[in-house]
Amino acid sequence: MNLLWTVVLTVTSVGVGTVLCFWLIYHAREVDSPVWILEHVVCPIIRIVVLLIVVAQVYPVIDVNSDSVEFWKMLGPKGLFNDLLHILLFAGLLLSFIPLVNHPVFALPIQSMLTIAVVFNWQYGDAGYSLQLMPSLATTLKIFVYMLLAYFVTRESSIYLSRWIDRRLALDGSIRLVSDAIYLVLQIPVMLIYCSFLKQQLP
Repeated sequence: MNLLWTVVLTVTSVGVGTVLCFWLIYHAREVDSPVWILEHVVCPIIRIVVLLIVVAQVYPVIDVNSDSVEFWKMLGPKGLFNDLLHILLFAGLLLSFIPLVNHPVFALPIQSMLTIAVVFNWQYGDAGYSLQLMPSLATTLKIFVYMLLAYFVTRESSIYLSRWIDRRLALDGSIRLVSDAIYLVLQIPVMLIYCSFLKQQLP
């Protein structure tokens, strides 16, 4: 995995996805269309697609002989991509009703690790390996500490950035989209930690 390329692609895909959401919401308000479906259905789908793009770049850490293209190839047969999309949409909806973990600082890492766990199980579950998908205590502590760090970084940066966007686009409440975008970029270390945990289980 090329870390620089992963960061560049992550920032680019997150930026494109976030701008697309802003554009859709902005034009929906101009024509008095319902914004709710965009904020709660369309934008979450865009966020999941962006998350999959990021995961595809990080997942090869588990197998150095693979690349992101093989990740997408695994999702092609038997409708696995649709299955994964449905799993992540349902997980996102479920997490939104659970206190504390409905915050993006927890919800997005959970969704990213769930994505990796599902694909990892599809790839190696039938190969006779004894797999433990739940992270160990040490791995969980590392991830939790990083979540707290990501929370403080995002809290400070998203406030100023969202205020600037609200003024420029005459919007109100862009902070959620801005925060989600920053959290998505900051998911890379969480994914790396979890992928390293899974890699240790393979011979």
